[in-house]
Amino acid sequence: MVWLNPVDYKKQEYMELRLNAPLGEHIRLDFNPLKITDMSDSSSSWKDWHCYRKPLRVYSPDFDILVSYFNKAYPIIDASDNTERDRFDVCFDNWIKKDDWIKIIHNIEVDLINFSKEEKEFLNTFIAWITDALQHTSVIVVEGNL
Repeated sequence: MVWLNPVDYKKQEYMELRLNAPLGEHIRLDFNPLKITDMSDSSSSWKDWHCYRKPLRVYSPDFDILVSYFNKAYPIIDASDNTERDRFDVCFDNWIKKDDWIKIIHNIEVDLINFSKEEKEFLNTFIAWITDALQHTSVIVVEGNL
C-alpha cells in the first residue's frame, strides 16, 4: 500500500537519506507526494500530502547538494496556486510538478560523472525515490523547516 488513511499520518515511515548530515541534525527537507483526489474543484489540504507511506527526509547539509539542482529548474509554476516561483524555498512548502522533477533529475544525471562514489549513491537513491513517487502522483510537496 502506498497511501495511508489521512488520520494515520503518524504511521508514515520516513526514508532518511544521509551523506554528510550528522545523526542529531534537525534542519531538513521532507518530500511528500500529493495524493490526487477525484474532487477537482477542492483545494488540497495538509493531510493530502502527509499520507504517503514512505516519504523522504533529507537533512542539512545534504540537501544543499540538491537545492542547486532544484534552482536550475526555476522559475517554475507552483502546483498549489499556479503562480510563478523564482527559486526553491528551504523554509516553506514547494509544490513541484512532475515535469519540473524530470528536469531536476536530468540535471543531476548529467552531472553524476563529477561526483565521488558515495555522492553518486546518495544522488541515485534520491533519483530512484523521486521516480518511484512520481508513479503515484504528479506533484511532490517539499517542506523545509529552516
